[in-house]
Amino acid sequence: MKPYQGMLAWISYLLLQVVLYSFTGPYYTVIAGIIALIVLPFLLHKKQMLHLSSRDLKGSQLFFCCGIGLGLGLIFKISIVASVLSGAPISEASISNDFLWMATTMVLLPVVEELLFRGILFGSFSRSFSYRKAIVLSTVPFLIGHHMISWPLVLGIGILLAWIYWRTDNLAVAMVIHCVTNFFSLLSEPLYALLAANRTLGIMAGLLMVLLGIPITCLSIKMFLQKHDALPA
Repeated sequence: MKPYQGMLAWISYLLLQVVLYSFTGPYYTVIAGIIALIVLPFLLHKKQMLHLSSRDLKGSQLFFCCGIGLGLGLIFKISIVASVLSGAPISEASISNDFLWMATTMVLLPVVEELLFRGILFGSFSRSFSYRKAIVLSTVPFLIGHHMISWPLVLGIGILLAWIYWRTDNLAVAMVIHCVTNFFSLLSEPLYALLAANRTLGIMAGLLMVLLGIPITCLSIKMFLQKHDALPA
């Protein structure tokens, strides 16, 4: 797949969301995600670019994947702290009781995004550029759809996921990490409640989560890659 074909796939996904929003309203994300979940694997399989395996997702490998997601979810709390420090009003945020919303946010969207940004975009760019350039080029479009205040963090997470995919050549690894990251990044209700009660303590708690998330992420990545490299072919 050529880079321009990868970009066309991404643009088509954006246009699909716009069109569906006009007809289906709040359900456009779910419908677009389901369509992408059917089309994107077909494209990747046709171009022999679909690298999925359970080889790296058993036992301790799965545990450390979840550890990476936990760490990234904690680091993502810096976006809440940054929002509060910018003067934005504090609002309650919690996981919705809507099963469809939960499944979309924590499973469907992460899987679709990995298929699109790491599978198609990174895969197509890496065939024409060095892996470093491919990682950056495939991550920049990943910012679209995220809040601007979290762009630096989203950029870092996108680069990390692309790098892990490059190291493991297994899209399933990036999918699991992304799903777990979304889950823990959305568990923000206690932090919002603390911020509403005491802004100073809330900011300190948020920064503490970030400081905990950094070593958890780094250690989990190190341990996972050690286990991955030790696995038999």
